[in-house]
Amino acid sequence: MGQIQRPRYGDIFAGHDDGEAMADQAKILWEEYKSDLSERGLWNRARARTTDRLVRLTTEYLHYQPIAVSQGPVAKSADGNQFANMLWSQVKNLADQIAKLEKSLTLTPESVGAKAEAPKGHDKTTAAQRWKANRAERH
Repeated sequence: MGQIQRPRYGDIFAGHDDGEAMADQAKILWEEYKSDLSERGLWNRARARTTDRLVRLTTEYLHYQPIAVSQGPVAKSADGNQFANMLWSQVKNLADQIAKLEKSLTLTPESVGAKAEAPKGHDKTTAAQRWKANRAERH
């Protein structure tokens, strides 16, 4: 199998106002994902294409998410009416797509079979038992 080359992110993001910064971010993300998958022996052409999609979406997410958070989920028109902020919705959809791609590339703990640890020292009493104990203390 030949060398899998990194996509030309400089050309991909060239038309964007912050294209150079976004291209630099995309190059870093590409190398991080590639090295992680290579170390685990999972790097191939199919995963490279999926990684490219993930990198593009993540780069856009990292650019638009702070803007969407500052604007909030609801915008107001000049006459005072409220409407849904479409950028907020777009960022939410980007986050959902990123999660799916990360899972398909086995980049998330649940996709590689790791179980999240339960909190240590967790109280094993039920809500009903706590209620009874609180009631008994008051009477």
